[in-house]
Amino acid sequence: MRAWIITFGLSGALLGAITARADDYYVAPSGNDQSQGTLDKPFATLERAQMAAAPGDTVWIRGGEYKFSGTTQVQGVSFGKSGTTDKPIRYFAYAGETPVFDLFELKPQARVTGLDVHASWIHLRGLEVRGVRQIVVGDSWGVRIRGDHNRVEHLHVHDNEAPGVFITSGADNLVLNCDSHHNYDPLEDGGNADGFGCHSAGAGNVLRGCRAWENSDDGFDLINAAGACTVEESWAFRNGFIPDTDMPAANGAGFKSGGYGYPPNTPATGAAHHVIRRNLAFANRVIGFYANFHPGGIDFIHNTAFDNPANFDMRTPGTPSSHTLRNNIAAGSGRAIINFEGGTEDFNSWTLPVMVGADDFMSLDHALAYMPRAADGSLPHTQLAQLRAGSDMIDKGEDRGDPFAGAAPDLGAFELGLTVPDEPDDSDAGVPRGQTAPAGAAGRSGGAAVVPAGQAGMGMPAASGVAGATVPPSATTSSALAQAGRAAAAVSGMSVEQPATVPSGCGCHVATTRPPRAAALTLLALLMTRLLKRRFRR
Repeated sequence: MRAWIITFGLSGALLGAITARADDYYVAPSGNDQSQGTLDKPFATLERAQMAAAPGDTVWIRGGEYKFSGTTQVQGVSFGKSGTTDKPIRYFAYAGETPVFDLFELKPQARVTGLDVHASWIHLRGLEVRGVRQIVVGDSWGVRIRGDHNRVEHLHVHDNEAPGVFITSGADNLVLNCDSHHNYDPLEDGGNADGFGCHSAGAGNVLRGCRAWENSDDGFDLINAAGACTVEESWAFRNGFIPDTDMPAANGAGFKSGGYGYPPNTPATGAAHHVIRRNLAFANRVIGFYANFHPGGIDFIHNTAFDNPANFDMRTPGTPSSHTLRNNIAAGSGRAIINFEGGTEDFNSWTLPVMVGADDFMSLDHALAYMPRAADGSLPHTQLAQLRAGSDMIDKGEDRGDPFAGAAPDLGAFELGLTVPDEPDDSDAGVPRGQTAPAGAAGRSGGAAVVPAGQAGMGMPAASGVAGATVPPSATTSSALAQAGRAAAAVSGMSVEQPATVPSGCGCHVATTRPPRAAALTLLALLMTRLLKRRFRR
């Protein structure tokens, strides 16, 4: 399997060191762990592939279902072997295929984790995780990261009774272009099922290009993070409801951007300085962007919020904050900003002499957020919340050092007419060595991508093709997702056409065996019972 290269000089003396070429291994649902891990004779499990893989190697995971069951195992897959600085261990979906990790039948009397990354220099890409159960009270996790320098990319995490993708410890991790939705923890009334979270004491963790919706708690949650986190170029919408209903569940913030409780239990190292930039929040149950009593400073830069009851809530723990708000837009229904005490809020739509209306945007149609991701895994190329040419919010921002196209930066998450560079990639090729990518599965084209006017935004390159997969799992819109999009649109009073590429069947066990609507009816029954008891007590 591994090729050894020996270099000799003219005299035949050994002049070069023996080096090992990075190798490829393969895993398939029909494989066998007694096999050699080749394309023709793949392993059956990632555990076996992990035993074989060394730093610099790539494990290619074939499409299909990888099901987990029983009452003793508490993790679907445990990633415990680390790569190195220049040689990460890669676990990639095979080109054009979707590996699905289904944990519905894994039922230990303990907290459950779908994918547990407790190593460093690991790169996951193109995987789908669903069906993590909440068997006991307390957090389970869809994907849990607790190492350093890991990259988790193009994951589709959904229908879990748990938070979706969480960094619970470690530093300098990147969560890139992932989707997390329809997560609801019934034993805690939906109170901890966020889409994404960064709760680590380590600094330098980044969530970029991610999308969170229909999670029962918050879209993104940075509470209790002692280390500085950055959330950028991401979207959060319709969080805080029992999924696919309008029944309230938990907090309902799009971006809960910090905090240590109330009164705050601030870490000994001091409050972290988080950065929230170029994000989009709309139609969340309570708040778009929330400071959550954070005792220090948070940077809210170039964000767009609309149709949240409060678009920005800078609630403090009773003392003035040191938050920085620049180049943000609050639009649509809902109050622009509340509870702002301390800090600075210059160059925002509510502090500048500009009028904000629907005609400033190419579209505020909620349904556009549910469209499939681009072929390279970036967020959908839509007109959602893009400024229209002629808007008086164009060129009204403060120069913060980010690229911009006109005389000054535009307000909001998206810059009109900007040329956006490709996302750096640590992989050398989109397919295993010696193989040809199927149509549409080509690697990155390199260079910059020019985004047409009205389509520009950080993290939304127009170039297609991503190394290692034709389309990430999250780009395959299920019928359940499309129905959720239509339901959200119906709540907003809009008429929406079904997207053209909607394959049938989600296969989501949690949604079918513990339907949110049934949970809502149960909750309603409990409330009615309590009301009746109170009435009889009188």
